[in-house]
Formats: sequence, structure tokens, C-alpha cells
Amino acid sequence: MMIEIKTIDDVLPHLVDGKGIVVSGRGNYTVIDYLFVEKDTFDSDIALQCRGLKFDKNGALIARPFQKFFNLGEKQDPLSIDWTRPHVVMDKLDGSMIHPALLEGELVFMTRMGITDHAKAAMSHASDQLLQLCRDQIASGWTPMFEYTGPENRIVVQYDSVQLTLLGVREMISGRYLAHEALVEVATAYGVDVVTTTDPVDDIKTFMADSKALEDVEGYVIAFDDGHRVKIKADAYVLRHRAFAGLHSEKNVLAWVLTNAVDDVIPLITPDAAARLLDYQSQVENALSNHTNQVEAFVAEHEDKERRDFAIAAQKTLPKHLCAAAFSALDGREVREAVKQHLVWASRSGTRIDAVREMYGFQWSTDDLPQVDVG
Repeated sequence: MMIEIKTIDDVLPHLVDGKGIVVSGRGNYTVIDYLFVEKDTFDSDIALQCRGLKFDKNGALIARPFQKFFNLGEKQDPLSIDWTRPHVVMDKLDGSMIHPALLEGELVFMTRMGITDHAKAAMSHASDQLLQLCRDQIASGWTPMFEYTGPENRIVVQYDSVQLTLLGVREMISGRYLAHEALVEVATAYGVDVVTTTDPVDDIKTFMADSKALEDVEGYVIAFDDGHRVKIKADAYVLRHRAFAGLHSEKNVLAWVLTNAVDDVIPLITPDAAARLLDYQSQVENALSNHTNQVEAFVAEHEDKERRDFAIAAQKTLPKHLCAAAFSALDGREVREAVKQHLVWASRSGTRIDAVREMYGFQWSTDDLPQVDVG
């Protein structure tokens, strides 16, 4: 896990197009991060480091946040792990990972993706002591990492106040982590919050069962002294997180509406997101009702015609996408279900939804939805 990185040239030769890892220029800095995960995305040690690496305009490394680490049991049987090895079990906070960097002499905050709105918001809440910690650590060649949590940055877990919690400090070039005892000392010296810990794992089966049964928390991160890390999430959190992640894709949201699943999703997401989902459901339902009424009126007027004449009248009178529904209704199918099939077809891809949007008039927005980490 300890891979030396000094410049972007230590990384670029090892990357393969199409595996999900992207190199993104941001003007005076570059980000190397992954956007999606394939089976072979993280098939090398260098790829595991590509989780928000930052380089300045000259290619020098300026920030090295956490490497990619996996869920407990995802890559290795938990029973095969030597749990007597020194490790720390830390609370896994549910917010945005934030780290500082020095960019052309200016201290900035970044998420994995760079200088984002979440990063700017986090910096606006940083105390003078925390900012000084960042400057001092960067000057020594380390990247401190924080979790930004609060009511305005809610993912799943509700936090009543804004907090920046120190999660770890990582040496940029070597990639090694500051030991937890030293991390606590740093946090205490600067008067900043540090991630809390629980007892080390003794019985892994009991630990996993207890962790998955947790409520109102995300889970735990287990950090071994050699830098290896794994995470475990509570089942309740995973369910809610998946629901929230689904909000970022309109095809998922439309499918929820069409399959009457909205009532199941509402309890899993935030009140603001729930209100947005219910508004979208109303838009879709109103569009369906209008189209159903249109087809019903047409069928009532033309159902006594010969099938050929019915077809000619439908082509002249109805929008093209409702003609099939009219014939289904003529054959005895429930009209609303016949109309709905066009939207079921559309819900299978974002491209299809965009193609029918003007026909139905619904709009879905992901603006202001917190970003959900893909892993």
C-alpha cells in the first residue's frame, strides 16, 4: 500500500483508459480520481491510490487523501484476517471527505473532485486553529483529512451542527498514515475534533453482526498499522444510502413512480428530497391522467369503427406515442396501464426519458442533492 508518488508522471503511465479512473484538468491543478468501478479498476497498487490525488500545474503532488479501500468481506474473507494485528476501529462518519492543499501559495479545501461547493462550505466553517493545522501539516509534507458533517450537508445520517472532524493524516510522497495515537495528539494540540474509536475487533463474527444491526450511524472503518483499511456499514444505512444514490438518476426515480415504490423510498431519504420526489410523482401522475383521458375520449368516440378506420382516425387525432395505447384499450386493456407502458419503456435509460420529456412535461432535478460517494 506504500507507493511513492512525487509527480503526476509517477501515476499516468500505469493508468488504462476505460477502467473508470480519469485525469481531470482544473486549470491550475489536476485531479486523478475514479468515476465508476469495473472489475479490474483497482487491479494495481497505483490504481488504489487514485482516489482524489491532486497535482499542481507543474505536475507536482500537492495532496494525497485516502486510498481506495473496500467493504469488509468484499476482497478477503473476514475470517482469514489476522485480527491480532494492531488496528483501530473508528466511527465512519456520513458527510464529505475534505482535505486542504496549497495551490499557488493559497490554502484551499478540496473534496475528491477538487474545489467544489462542499469544499468551500467546509472551509467557511473552519476555525483558525484548524486552518493552522492544515498549513503546518502541508508544510511538513502531509495531507490531513477531515469529514465535513452538518445539517446542510446531510447524506443519510442527521447531524445537528456543523463539524469538521480529523480522520487521518497521510504523508504525501510515501503514502504512510500517522498512527492514531499521534493523530489524537495533533488534534489535541490544535484543539480540533478527532474521529472517535471503539474497542478493537476480538470476535469478528460478533463484530460484524453488531455493526450491521446499528441504527442512525454509518458504520466503522478498521485501520491496521500497516495502512490497510476496510469498512463495514450498518444494514439500515446501506438501504438508505442506496435510496439516496438512486435519486441521482432520473430513470430510477421514474421507475419508482411507475412501480408504486415511492412510499417505500420516502422514509429512507431526507425531508427535502422526499418533497422533491413527491412533486415529481405528481408531475408524472398528472401527465398519465391527461394522456389517459385523451385516449379514453378517443376510444369512446371511435370504438365502433372498423379497425382500419380506427387506425386512420388515431393517426390523425392522437400523438404518435398514444396510438398503441388506443389500440390496447380497444382490445380491452385498462387504458391507464396501456398509456403507462410508454413511460415504462422510457424509464430504462436517461436518453429515452429526454426523448419523451416534452410529451409528458415532467422535470427532475438533482441540483443541491448531496454528492454520494460511489465507493
